[in-house]
Amino acid sequence: MLNRDTLARIAADELGGVSLDEALRIVLFQRETVSAIARLEADPEALAEYQREAAQWAELDAAVRE
Repeated sequence: MLNRDTLARIAADELGGVSLDEALRIVLFQRETVSAIARLEADPEALAEYQREAAQWAELDAAVRE
């Protein structure tokens, strides 16, 4: 199967029929996200800092919603 065909199938079946350009943008974004998460998980200090910051933002969000 050609790459274009694979991308077209993903666009149709998994992404609601978006254009091939949009499907490629989404697939590349997902790949970069997975890579960034792996790098973060490989660095315990960075992961702890991220988790602290995420908790602070969650508390702020909860306060704003109240």
